[in-house]
Amino acid sequence: MIFSNYIIGLIWVLSGFHPFHVSITELIYKEESKSVQVMHKVFVDDFEQTLNKNYNVNLDILVMTSTEAIDSLVEDYLKRNFSVEINGKKQDIVYLGSELEDNVLWCYQEIYKVRKPEVFTVTNSIMFDEFDDQSNLVHTTVKDKLKTMRLMERNKTDVVRFN
Repeated sequence: MIFSNYIIGLIWVLSGFHPFHVSITELIYKEESKSVQVMHKVFVDDFEQTLNKNYNVNLDILVMTSTEAIDSLVEDYLKRNFSVEINGKKQDIVYLGSELEDNVLWCYQEIYKVRKPEVFTVTNSIMFDEFDDQSNLVHTTVKDKLKTMRLMERNKTDVVRFN
């Protein structure tokens, strides 16, 4: 029995199928530019499925030579499913673009004119509309201090403090 579970697990890993649904978002405060860089890392197959369903399209992101063709969809989706308040003030988040790296899509955003960030309130419901088990990890870094939150469908919003 243990051996058969091992074989099934090995086949699962080798097939490229990932057993859970997760995204990783990084918010990094850049003191010199008074900005917060935002980077989302999502599995292409999951995000593609989500965009196809939400926008009634039939994307095949992995065959694209550039992600420019989907940037308007990605920008709109992030605008509807990701927000940040800093020190109690809702932030304008500027979409910069996206790029493919193997089976991962990186999406880039930036928040400008940020001074003395102490409290981050992050709402991240990316792919909750598609996957019941979706988990979104959010890493926030200010002055080399890293704080992490795990957001799930039942708690889409959380707070980290740097004061």
